[in-house]
Amino acid sequence: MFKHILVPLDGSKLAESSLIAAAYLANSEKSEVTLLHLVEEHAPSAIHGERHLRSAEEADAYLRSIAERFFDSRVKVNYHVHDAQITGVAQGIADHHRELDHDLIVMCTHGRSGANTLVFGSIAQKIVSLGTLPVLIVQPEHDTAHPRRFATSPMLAPVDGTPEHEVSLRLATEFALETKSQLHLLMVIPTLKTLPGRWEDATKILPTSADRMLEMAAEEAAEYLDRQCAELTGRGISVAAGIERGDPAKVICEAAEKSGARLLVIGTHGKSGLGAIWEGSVASRVLSRINVPVILVPLSNRDR
Repeated sequence: MFKHILVPLDGSKLAESSLIAAAYLANSEKSEVTLLHLVEEHAPSAIHGERHLRSAEEADAYLRSIAERFFDSRVKVNYHVHDAQITGVAQGIADHHRELDHDLIVMCTHGRSGANTLVFGSIAQKIVSLGTLPVLIVQPEHDTAHPRRFATSPMLAPVDGTPEHEVSLRLATEFALETKSQLHLLMVIPTLKTLPGRWEDATKILPTSADRMLEMAAEEAAEYLDRQCAELTGRGISVAAGIERGDPAKVICEAAEKSGARLLVIGTHGKSGLGAIWEGSVASRVLSRINVPVILVPLSNRDR
């Protein structure tokens, strides 16, 4: 499914947390890998408390050593050092798609806390918003002596039943089929208290109507999930589905923990927005709370 994986690295141990997932996918998917380093303008001498790569020669040697340490000799690994100094990391990564022709980006959040994960997760979301490729976000390894094994099963895929979000469902479906992973579909229906901002006035004026609207949404969700489960089961995928009520980000994180999910696949516009349930703000808040790898899937950019 993923034939060419791009792994941006800055030389830090935290960034290297993404390499376990990249190596797993390279082996299981027989993927080609490109290790990327961008030389930043006015680069700091240290990053995350470690020496920062500041020259093309130093970066090239570093990337070659990474290939030897993390990847099987049968995996084709390329090294790309962009030595023209850049000022925007997200834009620099997104700009390399046409040149390198990769179909997945794997990177680490770099965050040591919820707040930092939110900040660095937003870099990944910006990459998504600038391009058309999914981004696999891996949480940093603090116990480097005993790194967590990357796995794809069970896989959790939040959906909302709209055509726009079918793209993330398709990716989750195909990935689950290829990796023989169990797939959990989740639909979150808000409560009156957790409806997004633009519905707030309506819930105050017509609470009974709004409540009935949410009940109808839950009924439609059940029908949608039944159809999806029947189709996916017919394709040989082990699938389960559930409907939960509440704040989407909070419910998604709770569902991931309850199901023992090892991977989350979620669609995002790569932006924040108060006008819809499934805006980039949900993915940002999920990234700040969750402790499993997340694939951010870019949705239609027609509303950007």
